[in-house]
Amino acid sequence: MKKTIFAMGCLWALSLTLAAADPLPEGTMAPDFSLKDQSGKAHTLTQYRGKYVVLMFYPKDFTPGCTKQNCSMRDSFAEINRLGVAVLGISTDSAESHAEFAKEHSIPYPLLADEKGEIAKQFGILNDNGMARRTTFILSPKGAVVKLFANAGTENHGEEVLAFLNIETKSADIETGKIMPDFRLVNVETGKEQSLYEVKEKKFIVIVWTATRCPILNAHNKRIVELANEYQARGIHFIGINSNNTEPMEEVKVHAQESHYPFPVLKDPGNKIADLYEANVTPEVFVLDDQFVLKYHGRIDDRVERGIETGNITKHDLKETLDRLLEGKPAPHAEMRALGCSIKRVKKRAS
Repeated sequence: MKKTIFAMGCLWALSLTLAAADPLPEGTMAPDFSLKDQSGKAHTLTQYRGKYVVLMFYPKDFTPGCTKQNCSMRDSFAEINRLGVAVLGISTDSAESHAEFAKEHSIPYPLLADEKGEIAKQFGILNDNGMARRTTFILSPKGAVVKLFANAGTENHGEEVLAFLNIETKSADIETGKIMPDFRLVNVETGKEQSLYEVKEKKFIVIVWTATRCPILNAHNKRIVELANEYQARGIHFIGINSNNTEPMEEVKVHAQESHYPFPVLKDPGNKIADLYEANVTPEVFVLDDQFVLKYHGRIDDRVERGIETGNITKHDLKETLDRLLEGKPAPHAEMRALGCSIKRVKKRAS
C-alpha cells in the first residue's frame, strides 16, 4: 500500500501546475474551521486564539516530499513549542491515515483530516486533483496571516519556519494594548511545565519577575504576598518568574517557600522569556487581561526612587492599576519604570 502511495506521490509532485485559487494573502484573517486529528480530537482555529499558529498544508501522507516536510517540522517542534506556538498539519488524508503516518514518523503535533478539501479550498490552495498545495500559513495571535510560505520547503521547512518565528515572536511589540506572547516554563515547586495561555477564567494576570538574592525584591516580598492574596481572591491570577542565571532552581524553590508566595514560580533558563518580554529588573510586573493583552508594565510601588530604596511608599502603582481594571477603567498609567536589581543574564558568547 505504501509503495503505491509512494509512486502516486511522485506523480502528484508533477501536478503542482494544476489550477488552484490564490492562497490567502498576508494580512487576511484566516477562516475558522473544525477538523479532527489523528486521535479523533476536534480542533478549531478559535481555540488557538491568543497564540501564534503554524498551519501547514501538505498533499499526502507517506509521499517523499510530505514525509521530509513533516519530519523537518517534527525536528524543530520542541523549539517552536517553547516559543508558545501551535503547529497544525493538514491534508486531505483520513484521520486513520494520519494516525499511521504520525506513529511511523513520531509526529508530535496534530494532523488534521480535511478529507473533502473544504478547508484547503477556503484557504485558496485546493488543486484540481483534490489535494492541498504545499503551503504554510503562520497566523498571529488574533488569527491573521502574518507569513505565507506559498512554496513551502520539504526537508528544511521546520528550520525556515523556526527562523521566522524567532524574529516574529521576539519583536512582539512589548507595549500596552498588544497581545503578549505565550511561554512554557517549569514550576519550581511541582517540576511540571506551565504555559501562560493555559490560564483560563481569570479576569487579569499579574506576572512578577522575582529573584532570591535581590535585596530590593526581598524588601517587596511581604507586599507581593499581600497583593497576591488580596487580588487572587478577586479573580486575578499571579505568576512569578525567575530568570537569574546565578540562581539555581532548588534555590528558587526554597526562596518561594520561605517567602510564602501563594502563586507558582517558574524558572526561565537562559533568560529567554525575560528577553522575550524585555524584562530587566526584579521586581518588575506585567499585568495582562483575560485575552493576554498588556494593560500595565512597570513597578509595584515607589519604594525605590532614583535607584535608592527609601522604604517610604507613597504611590501604590500595582494596587491602583488592579483596582481600576476591576472597575472596568483603564490603568492610571500604562507604564511606570521599574527600578531594582538587574536580571543576571547568561553571558553571550563573542561571535
